Amino acid sequence: MRSRRSISDIVAVVLLIVIAIAAAVIIYMWLSGLIGSVHTSTTATQVKLEITGANVTETPGTTSSTYTVYATVYNPPDSPTTTITLGELELTNGTMICSTNNINPAASSYSTTVTPDGSSIIKFSCTGPATSPGPVEVFLVTSQGVQVSFTTSITTTTS
Repeated sequence: MRSRRSISDIVAVVLLIVIAIAAAVIIYMWLSGLIGSVHTSTTATQVKLEITGANVTETPGTTSSTYTVYATVYNPPDSPTTTITLGELELTNGTMICSTNNINPAASSYSTTVTPDGSSIIKFSCTGPATSPGPVEVFLVTSQGVQVSFTTSITTTTS
């Protein structure tokens, strides 16, 4: 009878050890998942793009205007190669004029990819409501989710 009780105690200790190991593995997997997501988001902070100049041209239409945006983007030497995936045009009070994710170079002088220690001219067009003359902000968003902006004014052309 005494030997059965000691076997039961040994089984209980082994079960407690197994439960503790399983809990440690689950906690480790949870923490490594959090560390992994923090690691990928730090890549976005390493992108240090800046817009060094921008030009916005408005071509008025009957119900809306077409905006053509040219932005010169500089990528410092310590920043990774990045791709511009989204272009937005906003009033300086934050009101959206138009945006597009169709940033494809129409000519060889335009690009969507900016290499380290390089500059590229990004061109995009979008359609939105006619605006009064004044300052606007050009926003570019990279494939890593980094957003850069530049304040400029709109030049109106006739069609």
